[in-house]
Amino acid sequence: MAKRKQHTLPKWITIAIAVALLLTIVVLFKIKTQQSPRLESGYQTYQDPTYGLTIQYPGEWEIRKDTQVFENGDAIAFGISGPTQKKNTELTDGAQVAIAKPFTIKTDLPTWIKEYFPPQATLSKMTLTQQPFESVENCSRLGCMTYYFTVVNNQVNGAAIFTEGPDKDKMVYENATLYMLKSLRFTDTKNGGVSKEEAITKVKTLPDVIDYLKRVPQGVVAINGEEDDTFLIQVYEFKNGHTATYNWYSIDKATGVVEKQF
Repeated sequence: MAKRKQHTLPKWITIAIAVALLLTIVVLFKIKTQQSPRLESGYQTYQDPTYGLTIQYPGEWEIRKDTQVFENGDAIAFGISGPTQKKNTELTDGAQVAIAKPFTIKTDLPTWIKEYFPPQATLSKMTLTQQPFESVENCSRLGCMTYYFTVVNNQVNGAAIFTEGPDKDKMVYENATLYMLKSLRFTDTKNGGVSKEEAITKVKTLPDVIDYLKRVPQGVVAINGEEDDTFLIQVYEFKNGHTATYNWYSIDKATGVVEKQF
């Protein structure tokens, strides 16, 4: 019996199919990449001299001043919505970091926390950048929110963090919120709470100074003068045997407000 002749596709058709499959994979990958939360754009610094707080946040996150996470009011909040988040609904895909307005309590902080939060809340302690925090994880049917409280100048300062979403995206949110929490600083706005180190850090995190130090890696940021209520900080480099000043900045010791001199 004669063997049946096998039919094969012309070579050019095989190549065309392979190219089409490759293009499809590339397009799907790009769509997926565009839909995933992107935090690679870097962090920006937010300063609020009224409440004496400084925090770094992902540049693509939204800044909001109309949230009400804390009973005594929020000073500021930062958030991002994920690709599966529906409009005008509870947050199920995304992250939010809310900072409380400083408030006073009549007891010590651990006692207040135990009285304020329900018995099922999980309490712990942690220290970030030498700042001790009381941590509280409180869960409900909508998810778990973690609170962090510390006392500065006899006032309670707090942050509330919420993250939710698909596992891969949630991990990105959690990493970002942890970075934000580590960068969070509360200063004494009444009794000259800005130290020399904090003053230098404030100037180093200004966008124009960051750009200058990128262009001039050998640049120096140093206190070069001090008055009763301000630090004077010079940003400069040694060039051709002399000092080339980029700019001068004054920082209010009480509020931490930074002013560019020229």
